[in-house]
Amino acid sequence: MNDPSGKEPDLVGPDPEPFGIDPQGELFFREHMDTFMRIAMYRLRNLHDAEDAVMNAVLIMHRKIDRIRVAAKPTALAIKMLQDSITDYSRRNVRRADYEHLVPEMPTSSYLMELGRYDQLDRAMEALEILSPVQAQCVQLHVVAGLPYAQVAEIVGITESAAKTNAFRGRKQLMDLMLTELAKEKGDS
Repeated sequence: MNDPSGKEPDLVGPDPEPFGIDPQGELFFREHMDTFMRIAMYRLRNLHDAEDAVMNAVLIMHRKIDRIRVAAKPTALAIKMLQDSITDYSRRNVRRADYEHLVPEMPTSSYLMELGRYDQLDRAMEALEILSPVQAQCVQLHVVAGLPYAQVAEIVGITESAAKTNAFRGRKQLMDLMLTELAKEKGDS
């Protein structure tokens, strides 16, 4: 039977609201996207790879935004998800490289020289991560990602003064590691 207004009765109910990013999640991503990109650029050294890895991480974070919001340290959880996503992205690229034989463009010599400058720093940072992971993480977050000590402390789970101390000691130890590495290279030649 028809309604007096001429409309059929709605048996299903009102239409659901369109699916989209919730306002709180969107604000969280906007606030932290620069940090996510800096961390990804540091780890991957390529803008396109960093963007892909961050977008993969944001998709995962979006699915788990409720868990991130209720976490004691939401930024730390999001960065952990980002780091795991970067690792997965790197592994996928290695697997793809095993099966695909792409013909890459030859990199320019200036790009190779720029990457060569990072080699000594990367080896020293790997050694620091083994010797003192907290110091390495503080150096990466404060110096490389440019986060203030308060955010570094929140992400790592230490006090702000401990974050300052670990970043200072980490930079000092990183310099010592780079100097010993440089002395080894000079001794080999």
